[in-house]
Amino acid sequence: MAISLVRVITLEKSIKSLYLLVLIFLVRPTLNKKSFRSASLVLWIVLLVYLISPYELEIGIESVKGNFILLAITNFFDSSLGLLVNKIGSIFFKLNRLIGSILIFTYLGIKIYKFNKVMKGSTLTHNTLCKEKIRKFGLKRKVEIYINNNLKTPLTFGILKPRIILQDHVLADEELLDHVLIHELIHIKKFHILINHMINIVACLYWFNPLLWLSLKYLDQDIEINCDKLVVENLGDTIKNRKEYCVSMLKLLEIGSNTNNLVLKLNPNKERILIMKQCKKTFTGLVVFILTFTFCLPVFANVADLNQNRIDTKGEIVTNINSEFGDRVQIISDEEYQKLELGEVSRTGLRAANVDENIRLKRFDKIDYEFNMDTWTGPVHDGFTVRLKDMSCSGGVDYSVIIEENGKIIYDKRFASDSILKVKANRRSNYIVTIVNRSNKTLSGKVKINSYVR
Repeated sequence: MAISLVRVITLEKSIKSLYLLVLIFLVRPTLNKKSFRSASLVLWIVLLVYLISPYELEIGIESVKGNFILLAITNFFDSSLGLLVNKIGSIFFKLNRLIGSILIFTYLGIKIYKFNKVMKGSTLTHNTLCKEKIRKFGLKRKVEIYINNNLKTPLTFGILKPRIILQDHVLADEELLDHVLIHELIHIKKFHILINHMINIVACLYWFNPLLWLSLKYLDQDIEINCDKLVVENLGDTIKNRKEYCVSMLKLLEIGSNTNNLVLKLNPNKERILIMKQCKKTFTGLVVFILTFTFCLPVFANVADLNQNRIDTKGEIVTNINSEFGDRVQIISDEEYQKLELGEVSRTGLRAANVDENIRLKRFDKIDYEFNMDTWTGPVHDGFTVRLKDMSCSGGVDYSVIIEENGKIIYDKRFASDSILKVKANRRSNYIVTIVNRSNKTLSGKVKINSYVR
């Protein structure tokens, strides 16, 4: 078994995340009421980290016989994923997604600007009770408390220099003030504002996924639920303290809430109050979390067969042990080639984006073409063709075509005439096609490399 990190495109991650989102939506009510206090939040954080990171785990296994079912499920999942990526990618090109991300980022920048204008009306307070509560929490970071009646409910912002914004009506109610301060100080202590920033990054990257947008609302809700549980734990988990805390939330619920997603705001709702009344850690809740986390693993890891596509010392492909999937590289006829819907390949070198040129190789010379399956202005492709036409050489044509995938050779074969190769590619891989003149005479011809959708 071999474990490695592989790059994954955002479109692919967006689709894979839907599976996890459905699971979270199904189990979050149970987890919030019956599992340990941060159960649902753990799943959300794992999802956010996965979506922000450009990588995912790839687990390579050698024993196909012992893992046949796992490989079959993985291949079915990958084939379905590839179909969705191609369909959605034909609408949301990479350039379109980038423009959307820039617009969302600009929108967030405008909200930050407006929020800072509102914050200029805040006044620093030196309330004794506030200072005492901050001292008891023993935070290493300096926390400042401001008063701003232009905002409806308390909120917290800032990581290194956190600030809590309160209103006069909160200061006037000692019990409410105590509950609000504990709530906001727990947000600061647990660095919940970092999660908010991660949410904004995900919103910028995956704006084209409507279900993911919807999920951000529930993630914000689960952060607050987690904080509510910690508040009750700090007060002492008794029926009396729960009731008093719920009463404080009801007072704030009557006032209304803020809608700014750049800060952590104390905006109570009915779901939070009901959970505070009913939450109780049970064995069932723990089992639900463990099962959910286990079923989430296929989202974060890709299983690959290490025996697939290996070559021997003679350069011939070893047939895939599972013949259902066939060989990665096929020699096709000109008729088959003409039926393919070809597109451009994305080049990482200095040549033109679409390879279509005449070549002239001196004796034993070679030429490399480096590219990947990425594209800015077209659908995501998962295959490419290599067409060598009008090949000629004094004394007879003799050349090799070598194909490398992420630095590993997956194909090496010699030809004595024109050839057309059809290659099944990986969307997250880089490729180098090398044409080697095996003759001691000059080889000339025409090479054309195009991508296609399998």
